[in-house]
Amino acid sequence: MRNSPLFICISKVLFPFMVLFGFYVIINGHSSPGGGFQGGAILATAVLISYFIYPEKITNLNLLIKLEKLSFIGILLVSSIGFFTKGTFFTNFIPVHYPIDFKKIFLIMLNLLIGIKVALGFVTIFSTFIKEGES
Repeated sequence: MRNSPLFICISKVLFPFMVLFGFYVIINGHSSPGGGFQGGAILATAVLISYFIYPEKITNLNLLIKLEKLSFIGILLVSSIGFFTKGTFFTNFIPVHYPIDFKKIFLIMLNLLIGIKVALGFVTIFSTFIKEGES
């Protein structure tokens, strides 16, 4: 596959900003529009743009699938902490009398894990489509 030099140059310039913006959306998802899914989609777009620049960079699909499964297990583990402390899944496990800054930790952890899972899922799906199209 051949890409234009302009596309390659602009993609190289935009890649770090897309990654930074993706993590910004994920980390600030508890207090502004966005969150794990939106930030994960932005991160996946950045990774896929880098794939079009360097097609050999898409590595082992099995590794991507394993990492996605691990992030899902992480989501389940973080959500189950609330079950053991308050009796309900996906409940903030930090006590009520703590300052609000500590309570945000739960949402940031979930947003981060969801963002990583979404990014890995999108990259895996599109990588599978690309691999199938080549054969």
